[in-house]
Amino acid sequence: MKYILRQAATLTFFLLLLYGLALAIASAVPAMRQPGTGGLDTASAANSPFMTEPKYAFLSRSRLDNADDKVILLGASNMLAGFRPARLQGLVPAATIHNLAIGGANITEVSQMVDLVLEAQGSAARRHNVFVIGVWYGLFADDRARWYTPDRHPGDTDLDIERYRYGFYRRTASGPVPLLPSQWLAGGVTLIKPFLLVDRLARDASKALRPARAVAAPAAPASVPGLARQREYLAFWDDYMGGSGRLGEAPFATLQQTVASILAAGGRVLLVDLPLPRWHAGGSPYQTSYRQHWQALQQRLDGTAGVSFFSLRDADQPEDFSDEVHPRPRVAERWAERLAGSLNQVPERLARR
Repeated sequence: MKYILRQAATLTFFLLLLYGLALAIASAVPAMRQPGTGGLDTASAANSPFMTEPKYAFLSRSRLDNADDKVILLGASNMLAGFRPARLQGLVPAATIHNLAIGGANITEVSQMVDLVLEAQGSAARRHNVFVIGVWYGLFADDRARWYTPDRHPGDTDLDIERYRYGFYRRTASGPVPLLPSQWLAGGVTLIKPFLLVDRLARDASKALRPARAVAAPAAPASVPGLARQREYLAFWDDYMGGSGRLGEAPFATLQQTVASILAAGGRVLLVDLPLPRWHAGGSPYQTSYRQHWQALQQRLDGTAGVSFFSLRDADQPEDFSDEVHPRPRVAERWAERLAGSLNQVPERLARR
């Protein structure tokens, strides 16, 4: 028995030694170093140790546990493209700007992101949050259309996948259960650096092994998509939303519950009504349904302390969009200026002292 224990101890020692060496190597690789200052930005995920927007958002959130005034932008890819932190930071100097929007997110994933941020924060940090949530009809895609899969009902969101990937959470019948105390998150991220490095090397190797493709010179983008392309975009979103032509009440109830969670933690919320090009807004039945639900939600939240609304609905010129949803960079500058004006208009929006 002593021999077995001695052998087990020796094996454990050498495994820890190897892991320590792997950790030291991973920590020394420049690509594995994440900037420790400034705001978080999921758009920089590809150049970070985390590579993808959901992984970046999930593993970087410990940096939000501080008593600085914080503006945390959430939503889908149009929120990511529309409000670049570098631009917005200069316009809102009283707070640190963080953009944690995730491409393809619906309101369920936005709600999860709010919960994950609050989980990583102490009570003092939570009181300095201003969550800016960008909303439009695509954000309210029903979970059955967005996340359900043939083998799992409901399906995992992109954030759920990151919860389970490195063992930070375990799956249960009642939902994800954290295995690591939130205050140990930063340490946990450090410990998984060897795995992050392996993931990155595997991705880079797969890219290198793919046959090179000829890249044509980029053509000048058309100001507005032609009618055929517009029909393709509208068909895509109809399929994405589930094909019913209308939105349900449940996603809007989720947004209202998310707002309540933020307020209960001491933070504030600014809900931004995002624009679409006129041809898209006029051609989609979901936009009409969205307007009805959105007006009802505004009426329910009207007068709620800590909740503000801001509309960009009038910024709907078709030539200002690069496709059916995303603003051109020069237009994003104007969006940022208008949002900054709303944030700066009432100083109390930025923090509760």
